[in-house]
Amino acid sequence: MLLTYDVGNTNIVVGHWRFTTDRNRTGDELRLTTRGLLAEAEVVPDRIDGIVVASVVPSLSGPLRSGLEPFVGAPVRLLDAGSAPIRLDVEQPRNVGADRIANSIAGHRLYGGPLLILDFGTAINFDLVSRDGAFLGGAIAPEMRLAARALTERAAQLHSVELVVPESVIGRSTATNLQAGVVLGYLDLVNGLIARFRSEYPEPFRVLATGGKGELFHRELASIDRFDPFLTLKGLRICWDAWASAGTAVA
Repeated sequence: MLLTYDVGNTNIVVGHWRFTTDRNRTGDELRLTTRGLLAEAEVVPDRIDGIVVASVVPSLSGPLRSGLEPFVGAPVRLLDAGSAPIRLDVEQPRNVGADRIANSIAGHRLYGGPLLILDFGTAINFDLVSRDGAFLGGAIAPEMRLAARALTERAAQLHSVELVVPESVIGRSTATNLQAGVVLGYLDLVNGLIARFRSEYPEPFRVLATGGKGELFHRELASIDRFDPFLTLKGLRICWDAWASAGTAVA
């Protein structure tokens, strides 16, 4: 059995569980959290063959290894540009986030290429994958909730509202004004960037969404073909299998 960790700036996703990212967590804290999750699923640590991690929080890499390797008695392997089993066809491969690498691997394996992957996390990542599975680059935009929070924190008369699609762009209250500007504005932002990718890339491609708000955007935009909520974790599983086949899974 493989345990997968997707360590983002806002949340850490472990299998089907999600908890808040704390950059100051110690190895002991991560071990205790993992122990509780496994106990809830009635899984004993001895059944874990390994742990694979996609992390964009470097300060947690050491604690994950020190806290989890002795606990499960199996290796913790971190996905990064150096260990990626795909080609990173960009100017600075080492700067490509592990989550973008995992998404590209899973997207191409499961859905083929070319493919544009949209990951709705703390930021919205647009990841373009070639027909043969290479990561070609993309775009990064602030996530919708982050933009809304920045606005409400700086404007005294604006308050936090639920980010749902309003019935009209003509808001009749402060809440619906914010929903029109933020939610409808972000739908147009995403739709517009997809259109720009299509105008610049020479081949037709499908569009795949993942991440927290991915389902909303998939539901509202015909330009997004599919939503896969666990794409990153699937990519980590595929990576582990590729490393095992190459004899490097425990490196």
